[in-house]
Amino acid sequence: MIIKNGSVFTPEGTFEEREVYIHRDRFVESAEDSYSVDASDCYVLPGFIDIHLHGCMNSDFMDGDESSLKTICRYEAHHGITSVTPASMTMDESSISKALKCAAKFKAEEDMASLEGVYLEGPFISPKKLGAQNSLYVREPDETLLEKFMSDSQGLIKTVAIAPEVNNALKLICLFKDRVNFSVAHTDADYDAAHKGFEAGARELTHCFNAMNSIHHRAPGPICAAAEFSDVFSELICDGVHIHKGAVRLAFRVFENIVMISDSMEATGLENGVYALGGQKVEVKGKLATLENGVIAGSVTNLFECFRTAVKEMDIPLEKAILACTRNPAKAVRIFDKAGSIETGKRADVLIVDKKSLELKHVVLRGKLLF
Repeated sequence: MIIKNGSVFTPEGTFEEREVYIHRDRFVESAEDSYSVDASDCYVLPGFIDIHLHGCMNSDFMDGDESSLKTICRYEAHHGITSVTPASMTMDESSISKALKCAAKFKAEEDMASLEGVYLEGPFISPKKLGAQNSLYVREPDETLLEKFMSDSQGLIKTVAIAPEVNNALKLICLFKDRVNFSVAHTDADYDAAHKGFEAGARELTHCFNAMNSIHHRAPGPICAAAEFSDVFSELICDGVHIHKGAVRLAFRVFENIVMISDSMEATGLENGVYALGGQKVEVKGKLATLENGVIAGSVTNLFECFRTAVKEMDIPLEKAILACTRNPAKAVRIFDKAGSIETGKRADVLIVDKKSLELKHVVLRGKLLF
């Protein structure tokens, strides 16, 4: 396959006018294939990577069911997200284990996003900053339990959410930081406690601004602590609901490594109504999903729509927004050797996007034209 006449996004974060060559499922230096795709007036981008989502189309990762994973991965691929690491919820141990074991056995079909790992969101969080997590199942960080979860997933766990201020958290980070990425999350930590978490080895901030103490000039909290580490990845939900556009713009100026996420729940892609997240009832009205107590519960927007919102409604520079959906998430979950940029030898996941509208025109998934 040859993709012609498009503006190709480079690993350095710029555009260049050139052709993209694909052989089988990989980018190559040149190709003799007669089949070509015209990308005139379009950007040619790496496939997007969502490292933190829960579900869509009435399916949730915590269903622990192959059909739910198929639904999620198929929906994501058809919306430009070619790689995913779906997230668990703070639920009982058996439910988490079931979901992890299901993921370990899962094989994506031709029209499905690649399942690149799992994001363990809970149970090692603070009961004071639950967000939409269930307080009944919060657990103190436990190396035996994490080892079991890693075994259940057959090594698929890429990210572990953790509140660094809770008992045993720093020990867990030190013990496992070379095997998984720890993300400061659902935390009541002040600046000092969060700073200790990053010093211990945590390298991510889960959905920045949400489920954590906010910035105050006398109590700067975990956001300011994270900003002092240039290699920390900061997640952002740019759905227009979770974070004001002014705060989104601030984050893009402060952090070197923004990772845009959807944090989508099972109502994504569906109409208003009552759904569930982590075993709790969620009401959806438009873009807003809330628990019965009014707390925002995940998003109902996919990553590509978050990207469009960030660029078109929040004035985030196009190049920075693309990096936040490609290179940065790939590096965060340690798959940049095979995804996240258009480079020879990497997996051929490509989005062809209209320059004016930023509408998704074509998706090339593992070297095949999906649409």
